[in-house]
This record gives sequence, C-alpha cells and structure tokens, in this order.
Amino acid sequence: MTSKHTLRSLFPALAVLAPMAVALAACSPDVTPRGNMPSPSVLAQVVPGETSRPQVVSLLGTPSSTSLFDGGEVWYYIGARTTQYGVFQTEELERSVIAIQFDDAGRVDQMTSLDKDDGTEVVLVNRTTPTAGNELNVFQQMLGNVGRFNKEAGGR
Repeated sequence: MTSKHTLRSLFPALAVLAPMAVALAACSPDVTPRGNMPSPSVLAQVVPGETSRPQVVSLLGTPSSTSLFDGGEVWYYIGARTTQYGVFQTEELERSVIAIQFDDAGRVDQMTSLDKDDGTEVVLVNRTTPTAGNELNVFQQMLGNVGRFNKEAGGR
C-alpha cells in the first residue's frame, strides 16, 4: 500500500477528530489574573516601622488605590484570579486586598491582608428616579416644535 492510499484512509478519521479537538480546547477553563497579587515572600519583605514608601513601590509596584482617611495614608493593592468556561459567567477563584498604612514619617505603620472570605456581597437597588414632564416618543419630539418658532424674535 502506498502512502497516498494511507492518507486517503486517514482523511475521514481526521475530518471527525480535528473539529472535536478544537471544540474540546474551547471548553477548557480560562484562568485570568487581574490586578496586583504579590507573593507571600515579597510581602514578608515589607516590615512595619522599617520599610519606607519608595521601598514599598519598588517591592509591590504602584498601588491600585489610595486613601487619606483613618488618620493617615493607606495604599491598597487589589488583585484576583478568575476563571471562565466557554460562554458561561466568570467565576472568582481568589481575591486579595493588601492595605498598607503609613505613619507621618513615611514608614509602614500597619499591613492588613484580606481575602475573598472577608468580602461582603453588596445588593444593588434597581430603582428609577421619577422625572417631571411628559413621556414623548420620537415622532412627538420631532414634530413637537413645529409652529413654535417666533419670527419677531430675530430668528432665535
């Protein structure tokens, strides 16, 4: 049997298996890192009372958010890992919020680490604020000003 006949005999199997392999690969989970999730070894280098603002930036990068409340400056490093299977909704696997508070001298005063279990689900309220006036459709809006212009006002 020649190689030409061997390829012809394999073509039906390849025609079925190739689309199945592509479909199977599309169903694999897509794990995506988001934000800044420093490793525990890097966080161990941030020592309260010793580490300064520039040292924190060199270790962790710029913060995701900052705050000037609670009696001092606080930097937040926020990150998460999410996954998504095909067209299904995104699911959060891991969340990390590192809050670093600085004292007046610019040194780390306190470092707090929060994870997904420390979060609180916020329920959004779907209300609309009523507005005064009439509900007009497109044609009413377009034709509503016909005949309302004042020629004596100088074309305004």
